[in-house]
Amino acid sequence: MYYFQLFEFSFSGVVQVHYWKKSGIALAVSAILLSGCSVFKADPELRAKRQPVTLDIPADLATPRQPGKYDIPVTKGSPGTVTDKSPVLVLATASSSRITDEAEKLARVMFERNDLTGDLLPFLIEQINRFFVSDNVTVNPTGSDNLNFATDWIKRYRTEGFWFWQDAVLLDEARYAINIEPRPHGRSAVLTITLLEHRYFNEKQKLSVADARDNEVQLLNGLINQVAIAEIETAVVNRDREPDVALEPGMNNAGEPALITPQSLDVVWSQLEPVLKQLNFTINDINRSSYTYYLSYSKPSRGLWSSLLGQDAPPVLPIADGDYQIVLQRTVAGTAINLLTKDGQPLAAETVVAAYTPFVAAIKAAKVEL
Repeated sequence: MYYFQLFEFSFSGVVQVHYWKKSGIALAVSAILLSGCSVFKADPELRAKRQPVTLDIPADLATPRQPGKYDIPVTKGSPGTVTDKSPVLVLATASSSRITDEAEKLARVMFERNDLTGDLLPFLIEQINRFFVSDNVTVNPTGSDNLNFATDWIKRYRTEGFWFWQDAVLLDEARYAINIEPRPHGRSAVLTITLLEHRYFNEKQKLSVADARDNEVQLLNGLINQVAIAEIETAVVNRDREPDVALEPGMNNAGEPALITPQSLDVVWSQLEPVLKQLNFTINDINRSSYTYYLSYSKPSRGLWSSLLGQDAPPVLPIADGDYQIVLQRTVAGTAINLLTKDGQPLAAETVVAAYTPFVAAIKAAKVEL
């Protein structure tokens, strides 16, 4: 390895010694060669050629014609007040409500019939009356079709004072029109609320166009909430209502005792399993092709907590503990539920009749329709 020693005199007069490797010098020379002309300065003539040339535009040169296809015409906007509040939005909180395309400009919403509303028009009219009755506001129909209504004065107050010296001061009052537009098919209807009159007692309470629309939407949202509350009440009633039990003792196609239901075979097959669990059956196997359940039965016992909580005793079948079969069969009246021994023999008629009451209790507990 070769080293080159270079001496350098600093301004302080101290000689500085640098040691350079030969390979380092070779790399430096290679870099200079590769950089090419960037290291060396260009000639003065080349620098002169790179200077920008100023264009002399003749004074009589006309401006080129430009197409006016995309020009924005100058229009004069209509005067109005500018509000610093965001607009009130229509909130479709009910399961049957839908936002319409005009909701940005109008206080409008669409209602669709579902299982919770029933007949749509009577349902909406009932909820309109319930909503305004709760606020002590009278609603009067304005047409013979019973689809247009006008409210009485809806007053708005502000509470002043404190404790026992509080007083309600009337700010303003307004009347609104309610219009229901049913669709020809009868499964949906559009409800619109429009401000009819507004009376104020202070110049600050005067409504602009935007404020009037906000008041309409606020009233509409309250009505939508009333519909949502009615839907929830209907859902709770449907949940707590005991299902209709159409099961009856009867005979199957072979004249053997069985439990008969008007439901189809597929419906009974899909709903019977929770009933069997309520009866304390254990399902060992099933045969879907023959609609057969292979079961083990043990009489249920009422636990301590069930007794303390006052829960009803579980239904008990009039059969001994052991293995059984339940076979479903199509009949003219619907479906036959055949109660069989583990060998496939039908149970006695008096046993099937006595099993009817526990089966009905299990069907109600499972909340199915058989």
